[in-house]
Amino acid sequence: MLNVQDLDVFYGEFQAIDNVALKIEKGQTVIVVGPNGAGKSTLLRTIAGLLPPRRGTISFEGQRIDRMEAYHVVENGISLVPEGGRVFPHLSVLDNLKVGSYNKAARAKAQQWMKRIFELFPVLSNRKTQRAGSLSGGERQMLAIARSLMSQPRLIMLDEPSLGLAPLVVDMVFEFVLTMKQEGYTVLLVEQNANKALKVADYAYLIESGKLVFEGRSEDFDKNPYIKTAYLGI
Repeated sequence: MLNVQDLDVFYGEFQAIDNVALKIEKGQTVIVVGPNGAGKSTLLRTIAGLLPPRRGTISFEGQRIDRMEAYHVVENGISLVPEGGRVFPHLSVLDNLKVGSYNKAARAKAQQWMKRIFELFPVLSNRKTQRAGSLSGGERQMLAIARSLMSQPRLIMLDEPSLGLAPLVVDMVFEFVLTMKQEGYTVLLVEQNANKALKVADYAYLIESGKLVFEGRSEDFDKNPYIKTAYLGI
């Protein structure tokens, strides 16, 4: 479904991504782990069309998207939930969700899709008219995910969805990642909590200093002595 090849991304003269390659099959949950500043968020932002690659290609369902504007990437079926559960704080929960269905393809089925969102997120249904900025951190994260789903994506990318959340809420976030998988979504998840992320992943990549240093299934990560010590606390 998604094929990233030989990707180089720069901020000015600083190289944030160095020759990274990544593949995702339809229906997979793929995770990218690594330390702060490794380039994980940059990778997602580049796939989403927010940053231009200097070299390499990104293809989605056989179509090149690495030179597309971000709104065209969304229309083609990819959504990004940015780090930190970012919502429009002065808008209501309902209006935040409407923003998610702004693209032409999603707008026609917005009402129908809204009902499905409230089935998946009952807590948001109870807070339709509440200002998004008054929600708890966990609720804002759920709203950010729900708003992203309103664009009716086939691939949803989550950037550090557990960041700054209480342990109980973190468990809820990862349970919902499993729900999205069961619903048929393809998921690309960037996460520092490697232990939690590996439990939901079909395949995983480790990025350090902008470079891909290891990839494999969760059992492969469990067997790697360096990863066990540095990321899994074993």
